[in-house]
Amino acid sequence: MAHALLEPVAAGQTRFRMQGLASDARGIAIGREVLVVLPSIDALVSFLGAYSDEASLDDLVPTMTLEQAQRAGGGHATLIRCSSSDGYAVDRLARLATTSRGQLYTGGGSLFVRWREREAPFGYDLADAIQTVRDEVIVADVDFLARYTTTHRMDPVDLIQRLELRPVPIPLGGVSRDPELCGLKEMALVLVAPALAHRVLRYLWRMELPMAGYYARLGNDTQPSLLLRLRQPRPRALDVLAAVPGIELLAPVSSRAAVEIGWRHPVQLASAQSCLPGDEMFLFRGRVARVERLDGPPRFVDGRHLVESTAGVRLREIGQLRDGELEPLRVELRMRPSALAREPKAVVIAWEQVPLLRHLVYMLPPAALAAARIVPLEEGLVVLAGPSSLGRVAPTGLGAGLLLPLGRRLGEIAPGVLVPDGHELWPRVRPALLRHLLGLQAEDYALYLSPDTDPIRVRVEQLRPLDAAVVGRLTLDDAAIVSPQMPAVGVGTVRNVRLSRFALWGFGGLPAGGPRPAGEGES
Repeated sequence: MAHALLEPVAAGQTRFRMQGLASDARGIAIGREVLVVLPSIDALVSFLGAYSDEASLDDLVPTMTLEQAQRAGGGHATLIRCSSSDGYAVDRLARLATTSRGQLYTGGGSLFVRWREREAPFGYDLADAIQTVRDEVIVADVDFLARYTTTHRMDPVDLIQRLELRPVPIPLGGVSRDPELCGLKEMALVLVAPALAHRVLRYLWRMELPMAGYYARLGNDTQPSLLLRLRQPRPRALDVLAAVPGIELLAPVSSRAAVEIGWRHPVQLASAQSCLPGDEMFLFRGRVARVERLDGPPRFVDGRHLVESTAGVRLREIGQLRDGELEPLRVELRMRPSALAREPKAVVIAWEQVPLLRHLVYMLPPAALAAARIVPLEEGLVVLAGPSSLGRVAPTGLGAGLLLPLGRRLGEIAPGVLVPDGHELWPRVRPALLRHLLGLQAEDYALYLSPDTDPIRVRVEQLRPLDAAVVGRLTLDDAAIVSPQMPAVGVGTVRNVRLSRFALWGFGGLPAGGPRPAGEGES
């Protein structure tokens, strides 16, 4: 039977055979360091990407070392060594390591044991002492012992900067279909080749897009490229720029890093600020597979200072105005059909339909009935919705002109100017000028009863309330006062009665001369 190399830690155990193990607040055996053993570099990239999605790599990178190691007996592995903080953080590392096809161990120095699992909820300890060898990392599992020799070390910061971008699909309709998915809704960075810089600036200036930019020299380029910053860019402009060769759209992922759209960095750069040292700006370009490092933070200049003005026209001052009076241009206002929908403000009811109006008054809301006014004319009875359009407070709810299903409806094209429904005055002059041309006073109305007749002026003193005009006068009868027929109240008498156990028994309901309950009597 194979001898077990590890034994589970018991609850409350404080003494361990392995040096460096100690119990935390939950009683879990944890060492000074943790070791993640991964089978390949791809698994390492997957582990870093998964960890950056859940936590900040800035807490892990300062104490992390990456080693490419060779296993005794054959095989290679990638080792991640970092300091351990608490059991909860190590549990997260163990879960992400298992997801990346790796395994987590805890310990210190050159000896590590397997992290806790279901069979050992408080961790593992050595069953027997293990002799360590210099320049070797020994990993003790439940049923095997592995020895690793480091072949070379990797810088975590340099590794994250050199990771290859992964392509991601762009929406089928272009960037304008979903700018938020491409990361360009709030701000976009545009990297323009030197030969296209002036043309792109002219295009953005004609589109009146707010922009800022500056010229930066990239790598070994002989001429500087133009880097533009667009805040809340228009989706259509992004589609135009993305389709032009020599122009790259980059989405900011942090304050000092931007990634070209259509590509994604394996690690969340927003949680790896320590991997971008200094004040430099990093541009991750996917199509050319390059990382551009701009010296210092970008110092963008407002776009109006980048555009060159080529206008050769100068303004000429007016020497002297021509004397003379300008004769007004006589234009006749015409009535023409219109498809513009307006709320009816009045109705013209023929006199034959006035009896029907008396029955329809009951269906009008109180506010509409109180605001309605009438004007009796020879052509019929005009019912106005109210004087709200002439500066007074508009009544709440619908007006009488909309609720009454009678007559011809009139719409309002200017305050107090009503025309037949489906018509308008042409040309369309401003409302104040139209009232001035018609000669209306402050509260006068102008009514066009039909397209072929002249307008009628209605003064405010000619308006009558609708409710007072259609509701008949009520007759009140005088009240008849009669003498009371009830007999006078006689002289009262006082009786002294001894109270029984139930003092109110039969109170008020006992007939005169009826039997009394037992125990009652007079004193």
